[in-house]
Amino acid sequence: MTTPLRGEPPAGPEAPAWITWPIRAVALIVVLPLRLLWELAVLANRFVLVPVGRALGWLLRTFLLAPLLWLLRQFLQWVLLPIWHALRWAVAALVTGVAWVLRMLLRFVIRPIGLAIVAVLVFVGRWVLLPIGRTLYNWVLAPIGRGFAWTLLAVYRWVLTPIGQAIVWALDASYRWILTPIGRAIAWTVRAAYRWILTPIGQAIVWTVRAAYRWVLRPIGLAIAWTAATIGSAIGWTARMIGAAITWAARMIYRWLLRPIGLAIAWTARTIGSAIGWTARMIGAAITWAARLIYRWVLRPIGLAIVWASRIIYRWLLRPIGLAIRFAWRYTFGALFRGIAASGRWLRDEVLRPTRTAVRAALGLRR
Repeated sequence: MTTPLRGEPPAGPEAPAWITWPIRAVALIVVLPLRLLWELAVLANRFVLVPVGRALGWLLRTFLLAPLLWLLRQFLQWVLLPIWHALRWAVAALVTGVAWVLRMLLRFVIRPIGLAIVAVLVFVGRWVLLPIGRTLYNWVLAPIGRGFAWTLLAVYRWVLTPIGQAIVWALDASYRWILTPIGRAIAWTVRAAYRWILTPIGQAIVWTVRAAYRWVLRPIGLAIAWTAATIGSAIGWTARMIGAAITWAARMIYRWLLRPIGLAIAWTARTIGSAIGWTARMIGAAITWAARLIYRWVLRPIGLAIVWASRIIYRWLLRPIGLAIRFAWRYTFGALFRGIAASGRWLRDEVLRPTRTAVRAALGLRR
């Protein structure tokens, strides 16, 4: 019995021969063919699949991708780019023309009309409205104001002042020549006797009051009322005349100035609107006509040519190439891959799974 070397782990117990020999037989029968198949697949991939794939890739690049890219490049260079440049030139020319037309309209139509309207309004304001206003002020409003001020001053000087002075003189005379003697008489009468003095004095006072009312106060009131009525009538007549003059002036200004100016402005605006509308309709008609011509003679033939070329390329180039590739793949690599897959499934179902089940059962292992 040999002693194990120092530092080496002791060898475990060997499996019995009735277990190792079936495992070796299974390895010889199953694993070795699988290994051979694996090496064969590696060799087939290295010396068959890779060269054939490279050859097919070269064929696809040379006879399919390169012609398609060349056709696409030629189509872009000689069809789409000229169409794009033509469309861009047409749009630029159309925009330039429209801008020129609008600029000419603004410079030779709208701007002169606006300047003319402004000049007319300035002329009318300077040489019509301003002289009329000055004339109205100088010859109507100022004389009316002066007359009204003179009337008020005359009424104050020749009516109200004498009336006030008369009232003051009457009150002073009444106080001096009536009230004072009456007061003295009353005092004397009170001192003398009530019966023979108060009654005559009362009668004298009553007669004095009636006389003063009849011959002083009533005429003064009537004079004041007549003066006020006269002044009111004069003010009303003056106001009516001023209102009639202002109404006549406003009617004349509206009839001979504002209404013709408004009619001229309305006619000018209507004419400008008609010209702008006609220009817009002509521009729209020109754009529509150009778009129809471009669509009918450029875009539609190009689209039909592209559709026809696509159909021809698909029918006589892409579809035969695709059918050939599918046929070659189905009967070469597809058949090979299907055979390998079927062999793998048979090996898995008929060899590996039963072997694994038998080994686990022999070793007493759980699933």
